[in-house]
Amino acid sequence: MGTETTAHAWGIDTRFAQTVPCQVEMTINQSVFMAHMPEMIRAGLFNTQVTPALQKQAPRYLMNTLQMDVTPGFVHTLFTQHGAPARCHFAWFYTAPDGTRHPMVSFDMTRQAHDRIDWAHLRFGDMLTAAQNPVVDREFDVQVNQETIDVTIALSRNGEIPDLPSPTSATGSRAP
Repeated sequence: MGTETTAHAWGIDTRFAQTVPCQVEMTINQSVFMAHMPEMIRAGLFNTQVTPALQKQAPRYLMNTLQMDVTPGFVHTLFTQHGAPARCHFAWFYTAPDGTRHPMVSFDMTRQAHDRIDWAHLRFGDMLTAAQNPVVDREFDVQVNQETIDVTIALSRNGEIPDLPSPTSATGSRAP
């Protein structure tokens, strides 16, 4: 993707390597992504209940939500192009504000598996069952799970959108 795309402007960079098997790497620059959250909310990618406090509390949850939403489009677009590869490896990463790159998720997909999916009626999980060798980074998974709990608590309070406590002032145990 070039610098002229909305995705790139929002901090998402995609690299496609025509190797055998091919490789598609998508990286989210967390700082750029979070800075453009208001635009993504206005565009309908995220709910208006994603307040600034929630954004600060759950950045990996939000990046994971985005990757889950757009990954099927990347896969479908690749495998419907003329000359599509027979197999491809897809990997998501994020670059933290300190500049370090962290893995999120990765998987392999074949054209044959792609062709078995009902793309016109895609349901959550359809693509995951067709993917091969799925890997969710353990550290990323723990962080997303904790942030998911925080998001669920914040959004379940009778329609109120409270500011979330900082992780150090919240009661209860936290995952390592």
